[in-house]
Amino acid sequence: MDTLSRELLDRVDAGRDQALGLLQALLRAPSPNPPGDTRSVADLIIATLRGAGIAPQVFSPHPKMPNVVARFDGARPGRHLVLNGHMDVFPVAEHEWSRGPWSGEIADGRIYGRGACDMKGGLASLLAAFLLLHAVRDRLAGRVTFTAVSDEETFGPWGARWMFEHQRDLMLGDCLLSGEPSSPHCVRFGEKSPYWVAITVRTRGGHGAYTHASASANKIAARISKALEEVTRIPVRAPDNLVAMFRDPDIARQIDEGCGAGHAAVIPEVTLNIGRMSGGLKMNVLPSECRIEADIRLPVGLTKDELRPHVARVLAEFPEATWEEISPPEDAPNWSDPDGEMMRILSCTVQDLGRRAPVPVITLGGTDTRLWRHHGVPAYVYGPSPESMGAADEYIVVEDFVHILRTHTLAAARYLAAWSGEGR
Repeated sequence: MDTLSRELLDRVDAGRDQALGLLQALLRAPSPNPPGDTRSVADLIIATLRGAGIAPQVFSPHPKMPNVVARFDGARPGRHLVLNGHMDVFPVAEHEWSRGPWSGEIADGRIYGRGACDMKGGLASLLAAFLLLHAVRDRLAGRVTFTAVSDEETFGPWGARWMFEHQRDLMLGDCLLSGEPSSPHCVRFGEKSPYWVAITVRTRGGHGAYTHASASANKIAARISKALEEVTRIPVRAPDNLVAMFRDPDIARQIDEGCGAGHAAVIPEVTLNIGRMSGGLKMNVLPSECRIEADIRLPVGLTKDELRPHVARVLAEFPEATWEEISPPEDAPNWSDPDGEMMRILSCTVQDLGRRAPVPVITLGGTDTRLWRHHGVPAYVYGPSPESMGAADEYIVVEDFVHILRTHTLAAARYLAAWSGEGR
């Protein structure tokens, strides 16, 4: 291992408690989305950066959803690496939690709190890595940019998407590294794309005893939900190398170990989730309106333009229904080179740190990394296990957090030095 890598690892170990404290502080700053207010998280990040002598820029297209950008240059020209994380988290049903969702409590080797996994654990790691790299900037080449954005949970209209529309030059780089959940066993190089549709069924309605007088909007909605399963059988033309990769039993096993049982099998498939269905006034009233919100996930190899006619054909069988797309039209399944340079650096770095080489994976959920890929920037994700993502008692394993911080720090330094892996 080279001298700079050893020094950075020593710095990580010396600042371990400080990094854990930073994560706890982020978890204690509630930022559920909705409503999406991330000001307390942003204030903490801004204070941390200023405490290290770094002056961040703040962009607030929405008064409660700021975006923080900081950067520094190395001692000589080189490549530009972007470290990106988001500050908002899923909302909380507090009665389901056995620990305070905003406590940042450490127990049994885990740190608990909403966002511990998605993605304040990764955000804290990237911020700490940025500060560690800044401390040795006289031995680095190129530029490092750190971005902490709002509104990721709702496609980023006030967050990364807004920044790309209005501050594109600040966001672009030669490569992006993210700390979204991936599991320490995997590196996310691509992701499926959500295609969200809202369907509204309207009928005359009436008294619940007079079922002969009007169709039930709820019953029609139930039939629509069943009929939409047809889209999961649409054939997908994914690139041959990706199909072969995820059919490899060893890779599939490791993906399932890291991301959860069954993950590998659904990577190339269209999936359907009826996320919400609401209709009716009371038990003895025939419902005159019912709204369905459906989440269809598109794998690499299938576009929204190809899917849309299938959805339209299904819904044409139900004249009582109207529908609209509610996901960004420009989003699409996306991926970077699974053999790209940052992938190789992450793999070698993880092995240098004494763990098994992570396998490449396309994940089922969407992230802001898609925006960099859409602009031609290779984007890779290395972060904690997604096991507790969005669930009650969300957590990150303490030793996994420290390992991820070590990996982010070394991988970033090696990328900036165009590290070849020699001398491993």
